[in-house]
Amino acid sequence: MPPAFHLILSPEAAANLRELHEYISRNSPQNAARMVGRILDAIATLEEFPHRNVVEHRSEKLKHPVRSIAVRPYLVFFRVLEDQKVVRILTVRHAARRRPVRFDDRKQ
Repeated sequence: MPPAFHLILSPEAAANLRELHEYISRNSPQNAARMVGRILDAIATLEEFPHRNVVEHRSEKLKHPVRSIAVRPYLVFFRVLEDQKVVRILTVRHAARRRPVRFDDRKQ
């Protein structure tokens, strides 16, 4: 059965994954690859069930609320564009960091 939603990784999210891989690989290349793999596996689950995750930010101005999925110790922030059947991955951040106030995604 084909996935219900198509995944789109924003340039920011792709850069986040490269940066976290580089950071972790300084001490452990194996763990870096494993962590990025865990995050990508979690993102892949959003193809079928994107609405099961926590709504982080909702506003009258936003057509699509920002949601998150935890992949400890990271959080993946995304939007579900229901009308297009797309899940747009916005950013990946360490959970200890402050949550973004504004998400740089023009396709709100």
